[in-house]
Amino acid sequence: METYLKIKNIKLWARVGVLEEERELGQLFKLDLFLWADFENCTHNDDIKRTIDYAKLVEILKYHSKKICCFTIEKYSDQILKIINEEFQLNRIKIILTKCKPPIIGFDGEVSIVRIFENN
Repeated sequence: METYLKIKNIKLWARVGVLEEERELGQLFKLDLFLWADFENCTHNDDIKRTIDYAKLVEILKYHSKKICCFTIEKYSDQILKIINEEFQLNRIKIILTKCKPPIIGFDGEVSIVRIFENN
């Protein structure tokens, strides 16, 4: 049986963008996570030490996002994957990182990158 933990709509503030003001002032990003791990011990024993502490994960991501400054969401997404993997060493990680209001004239949508990381 495939089981993963989904964390949706984490709000992050980061200094990411091509425009200087984006890197200077920062902007809002939205992050959705899909995390694969061995949940069997937690499932059978109801042991919170055998699962992912998602409150801690969100706190770590918010902390690190304040320090990030780069041009692209590709680079930012890579940093997010590294942070998650270093802290939790999961089997598989999928992220959807969304720039909520990209500064594009005449465009009021969002731009997202989807990344999948697998530990082999």
